[in-house]
Amino acid sequence: MAALPELHAGLQRLLDSAVADGITPSAVCAVAVDGERLPVITAGDGVRFGPDGVELPEGQRTAADAGTYYDLASVTKVFTAVTALALVDGGVLALDSPVPVPVGRSGVTLRHLLTHTSGLPGIWEGWRAPLAAGAGFDRGALLADLLALEPVHPLGTRFEYSCAGFNTIMVLAEQATGRPWPELVAEHVLSRLAPDAALTFVPDPGRSAATEYQPGHGRGMVRGTVHDEAAWSLGGASGNAGLFGTAPALLDFGEALRSGLPGMLSPTTADAMWTDQLPAVLGASLPTSGAEYGHGLGLRIGQAAWMGSPTARGHNGFTGTSLLVDRDAGISIALLSNRVHPRRELSDVQPVRLAVSRAVYSALS
Repeated sequence: MAALPELHAGLQRLLDSAVADGITPSAVCAVAVDGERLPVITAGDGVRFGPDGVELPEGQRTAADAGTYYDLASVTKVFTAVTALALVDGGVLALDSPVPVPVGRSGVTLRHLLTHTSGLPGIWEGWRAPLAAGAGFDRGALLADLLALEPVHPLGTRFEYSCAGFNTIMVLAEQATGRPWPELVAEHVLSRLAPDAALTFVPDPGRSAATEYQPGHGRGMVRGTVHDEAAWSLGGASGNAGLFGTAPALLDFGEALRSGLPGMLSPTTADAMWTDQLPAVLGASLPTSGAEYGHGLGLRIGQAAWMGSPTARGHNGFTGTSLLVDRDAGISIALLSNRVHPRRELSDVQPVRLAVSRAVYSALS
């Protein structure tokens, strides 16, 4: 379309400004409009601070480019949802039967977990005690602690965004298949994309953007390993976080998602990801459920703070990442940044996400 060069220039200005204003050390954006891809937009340094947390001289920094791997953080949850739903399509998991592990109370289903309506708390911090004791992480013991979490709301009455719930999905999948989580994600999602798709739980640290300086956890400057502490304690690959990817590779996934995930999910299941589940799941509790936006099976719907349209679907991540897809408008946007480098209190990248989304929608109109 004729507006694409102007859109590309506008997005470049937005990312350059975000870096210059100190919102994030770097950002990379990949956009597709009706299947036509813009050249990848890059700005800033994927590594600006050294192993000791001190800012590097300009000549020692690592510039971000289209091949830079970013910690996708909670964008991983979309891959988790697709993996779990592929197991539903295959008859291995059930969407609406009570899950066969103790999760707070009986009656919790996979649909509850995928829509954040299980009543489980937002986060699980079982990793803190062994870290403080210097005892090392025992994955089995940590998962047992995770599954023992007490609910904070009655089942199916409130929307409570829950990383703990998505890690529970991982446990369900592992127990049902007897296979490790990274294998399942690779088989059901990653292998169905382009053969060289740069999406992985184990990126090359030398090609990865750095995230946070965490000397208090004995990690130093985190680079090439997952930033999220819960995922880190569970071995780096989990249901709530752990995937790394480049912007073009995440865009590949976004385009597959926009097209209905052919070869991954049945049309009916793929459509359920796209369809708001909250009215049916929450029922009479919906008006007081705390749900400020819709939610499909793993996808946020029309989140006004950054999506820019009620027809958009997608997910964002704590490290500064996001994926937006819109079937009606024909667009996919992968925006990656490392706004937590060198510390998580650095900035709020949400206005940048919103500005990028609005720029793309404006170009279409």
